Amino acid sequence: MSLPDPKQTAIWKTMSGAEKYQLLAATIQQTRELKRMGIRLRNPQTSPAEIERILARIWLHARP
Repeated sequence: MSLPDPKQTAIWKTMSGAEKYQLLAATIQQTRELKRMGIRLRNPQTSPAEIERILARIWLHARP
């Protein structure tokens, strides 16, 4: 794994805690949407409610 670019590190240092939190929240939201898309591709007949149940099960059992 490579280290972040020094320019990126400098930008992070200038960000407030709220800005860093917003960036994290947006990343999590995008990750969850990508996972939903993957579930839909593998299970095209699955209802939206079932997709959310599958996503919740995956998210709750995720390992770092």
